[in-house]
Amino acid sequence: MEHLLTDKEYSRMIDELDKVKYMCKCGHRVLIPVRKNKEVCTWCGKYVFKNKQDEFRFRIKEKMTNEKSKV
Repeated sequence: MEHLLTDKEYSRMIDELDKVKYMCKCGHRVLIPVRKNKEVCTWCGKYVFKNKQDEFRFRIKEKMTNEKSKV
């Protein structure tokens, strides 16, 4: 027998799912798992970050690796 969710269980599941969804600059919502800091948007192909601090750290590391490759 298949277990069907009650209205209360379903709304709780949706609320928990909304906590891990983040908005991309293109307008698409992206699911980012708890253990990750960024994910690629399936619509535009750009990174979506959980917060500004994670994005800042990624951009700094990206610039540092680009500078090392130029030298």
